[in-house]
Amino acid sequence: MSWGEVGGTDQASQPVSSREPTTVCLCTRNGGRYLRPLLDSLAQQTSPPSELLVGDDCSTDDTLQILREFSLSAPFPVEVVRNERRLGHVANSEQLLEKAAGSVVLPCDQDDIWAPTKTEALTRALERLPLCGAAFCNSAFIDADDKALPGSLFETVGLTAALRARLESGNALADIANRNVVAGHALAIRRSSLPLVLPYGPTPYGDWWIALVLAGTTGIAVVEECLVSYRLHGTNSVGLDKKLRFAERASASFSGGLLARADLLEATIDRIDQVSPGKLSSTDRLVLQARASHMRSRGTLPAKRSRRVAKVFHEAARGRYGQFGRGWKSVLMDLVREMPAADS
Repeated sequence: MSWGEVGGTDQASQPVSSREPTTVCLCTRNGGRYLRPLLDSLAQQTSPPSELLVGDDCSTDDTLQILREFSLSAPFPVEVVRNERRLGHVANSEQLLEKAAGSVVLPCDQDDIWAPTKTEALTRALERLPLCGAAFCNSAFIDADDKALPGSLFETVGLTAALRARLESGNALADIANRNVVAGHALAIRRSSLPLVLPYGPTPYGDWWIALVLAGTTGIAVVEECLVSYRLHGTNSVGLDKKLRFAERASASFSGGLLARADLLEATIDRIDQVSPGKLSSTDRLVLQARASHMRSRGTLPAKRSRRVAKVFHEAARGRYGQFGRGWKSVLMDLVREMPAADS
């Protein structure tokens, strides 16, 4: 359903400027409680988007009514794609990126609040570093009642000046394989870079996939300012804790997370080889392969603890727990954690 014409043209080969078309891609699913403040913040951008593209994943609350009301006064066209069946956050996001028309595409969470200068600052970062395929900013934290929480996203993930330099120069693939510091809600992606990352690889987190591929090909510009108020509450579709601690939960599901990470890293190698032949350095290739092998080894440990000792200590002797995990803490966790019986 559409509540306005979609603006923007495909200018994939052209330099980005703050005056060129931008598309905000908003995924919604029963977001009525927090949606109005977000929409108000989009309308107050100093450099307004050329279009707001919404993918609604079968909401049953007042989300669609709020969007309809907003479209009547929005300073830009609003188009809503209502999914006939639930796609989930990743697939919903992917379809919006494919449909976006702007030269710069900005993913958006339904419960955040944008600073007025977010769109302008991110597009200017892309002007500053024309080789970078995307830019991302820092985020502040708020709770369910809009109360400011201490810290920032960059502090939480440990984004240092040295890592920023590696990200912007396209030499941070090994860093991002270790931990993702690029949040999807803070991204601005050049439309010309979308063919590098679409379709997504095998991951429950599209932002990690985007970060891996672009960190290993174009580089990613960094904006130090907190330009998003990122809401922390119990109903985030992809919560901060789930993103940052994806493979650190000692439970039966831990094995599935490890295997998913291994699949993701191997798919990253294949994608970069496909879209940028010769770009992947031999060092990065070996690091990703070794990390994926270690994740796969840990994800396929026998259910019976006595049978996993030799495999765990073999990986420890190779130094991989120290290189890719938390050293002896990870060793001890693997020796005692529960494993699915099917893995025995």
